[in-house]
Amino acid sequence: MTDGTGGPPGNFSNILGDFSAQADAMVKAANEGRFAVSPEMGQAYKTALQDYLDSWTGNKVHFDSLANSPELGASPYTQQVGQHMAMVASGDHQSAKTQLETLQAVVERAQAAIDTAISKYQASDHAASKDLSDIGKEIH
Repeated sequence: MTDGTGGPPGNFSNILGDFSAQADAMVKAANEGRFAVSPEMGQAYKTALQDYLDSWTGNKVHFDSLANSPELGASPYTQQVGQHMAMVASGDHQSAKTQLETLQAVVERAQAAIDTAISKYQASDHAASKDLSDIGKEIH
């Protein structure tokens, strides 16, 4: 936070909360059958989400190392700056690492919603095909 308590500038927590609510809405809609997506489109969405997860997994180690207070000198001021840098990286619930880990969980929920939506799409497609087949049998 910009007030010196750690975390990124701005209010990423609010933005992340919006993403989380949207992922929850996707899951609920998919479970209720109100969100269905073709396997091809679902895979495109999932690929984009997986790209983020892969990138985060590859960069997470850097955040782990940022959690260590850098050696900036022995003066009280440089020690305070070092401690602040470590806190911003991963020191509290508003830290960059914590926020990105939370975003990872949101992305994983969105992926699960897409899997459910693909399943619902396929079930709906199968039911529609069966209905058309039954109509065709009645005509002949």
